[in-house]
Amino acid sequence: MGDIHSLPEFRRQKERAGRIRFLERDEEARLFAALRSRSEDAYRLSVFLVDTGCRLGEALGLIWNDIQEHRVSFWITKSGRSRTIPMTERVKEVIKLPPTTEGRRPKGPFTKLTQAQYRAIWNEAKAEVGLGADEQVVPHILRHTCASRLVQGGIDIRRVQMWLGHQTLSMTMRYAHLATNDLDGCVVVLEKPRADEAQHSAENSVFASPLTAPSPVKTARKQSGTEPAKARRKSSKGK
Repeated sequence: MGDIHSLPEFRRQKERAGRIRFLERDEEARLFAALRSRSEDAYRLSVFLVDTGCRLGEALGLIWNDIQEHRVSFWITKSGRSRTIPMTERVKEVIKLPPTTEGRRPKGPFTKLTQAQYRAIWNEAKAEVGLGADEQVVPHILRHTCASRLVQGGIDIRRVQMWLGHQTLSMTMRYAHLATNDLDGCVVVLEKPRADEAQHSAENSVFASPLTAPSPVKTARKQSGTEPAKARRKSSKGK
């Protein structure tokens, strides 16, 4: 075989542009109920994923030493950077193992499940609640849902990056358009000139036009009974 003098080029596949699908609250409730009816472990894992925004592999790889009081640490991550985040109240509940007859404790809260098992249960549950035809409703949608809720709730994009463990801010910027509250001030600026123009137009309408309305100075003089000095002089000469 001959030597390879140059490596072939591989084009990096970019993430698909367009809408980022995330679960609404009612969709989450229906989907999680269907998951729970099939597997308590799958339900607990789903709650953990949507409230932490972690990747499926990160959650399945957790061991008990990674969980300390009110925080959870992810050491094996896609970006290669570890991170620690606080837990919500329901995450604290779902990491507790349900009562079992088996005496041996698993290595972590979700180590009983594999990715293949969880995805199979997920697909059955989403088909039951009418989401089977939606190709974007995959387990990773729970990460998108977490990110979307953080941004919509007013958390700044840098903190969202830290929460998700994104290596670059540009990855987190995909969710920035959801922070609509940051743009509310723009509407105020755009509406203000329009409001001023409307007020100015009303004040200078045809009924109050300088061409048709009497001079405010003349009106004031007439009401006070005073006349200019020049008019008084003409009046005295006439006498």
